[in-house]
Amino acid sequence: MDRHIVFKCPQTGMNVQHRLGDEPADRTHVSVSCPACTRLHLIDRASGKLLGERRG
Repeated sequence: MDRHIVFKCPQTGMNVQHRLGDEPADRTHVSVSCPACTRLHLIDRASGKLLGERRG
């Protein structure tokens, strides 16, 4: 089941909305092409947080 997440781009500080699709269960992170900075970010599939982002 697809779900929408919102993350803050670490380069621009902008909030970015992205849809996470169904991925294979062996992958814990997915790469997301960021429309705010055009770079790739790694997103944790379970939490929707950026790799390295502190939980809070």
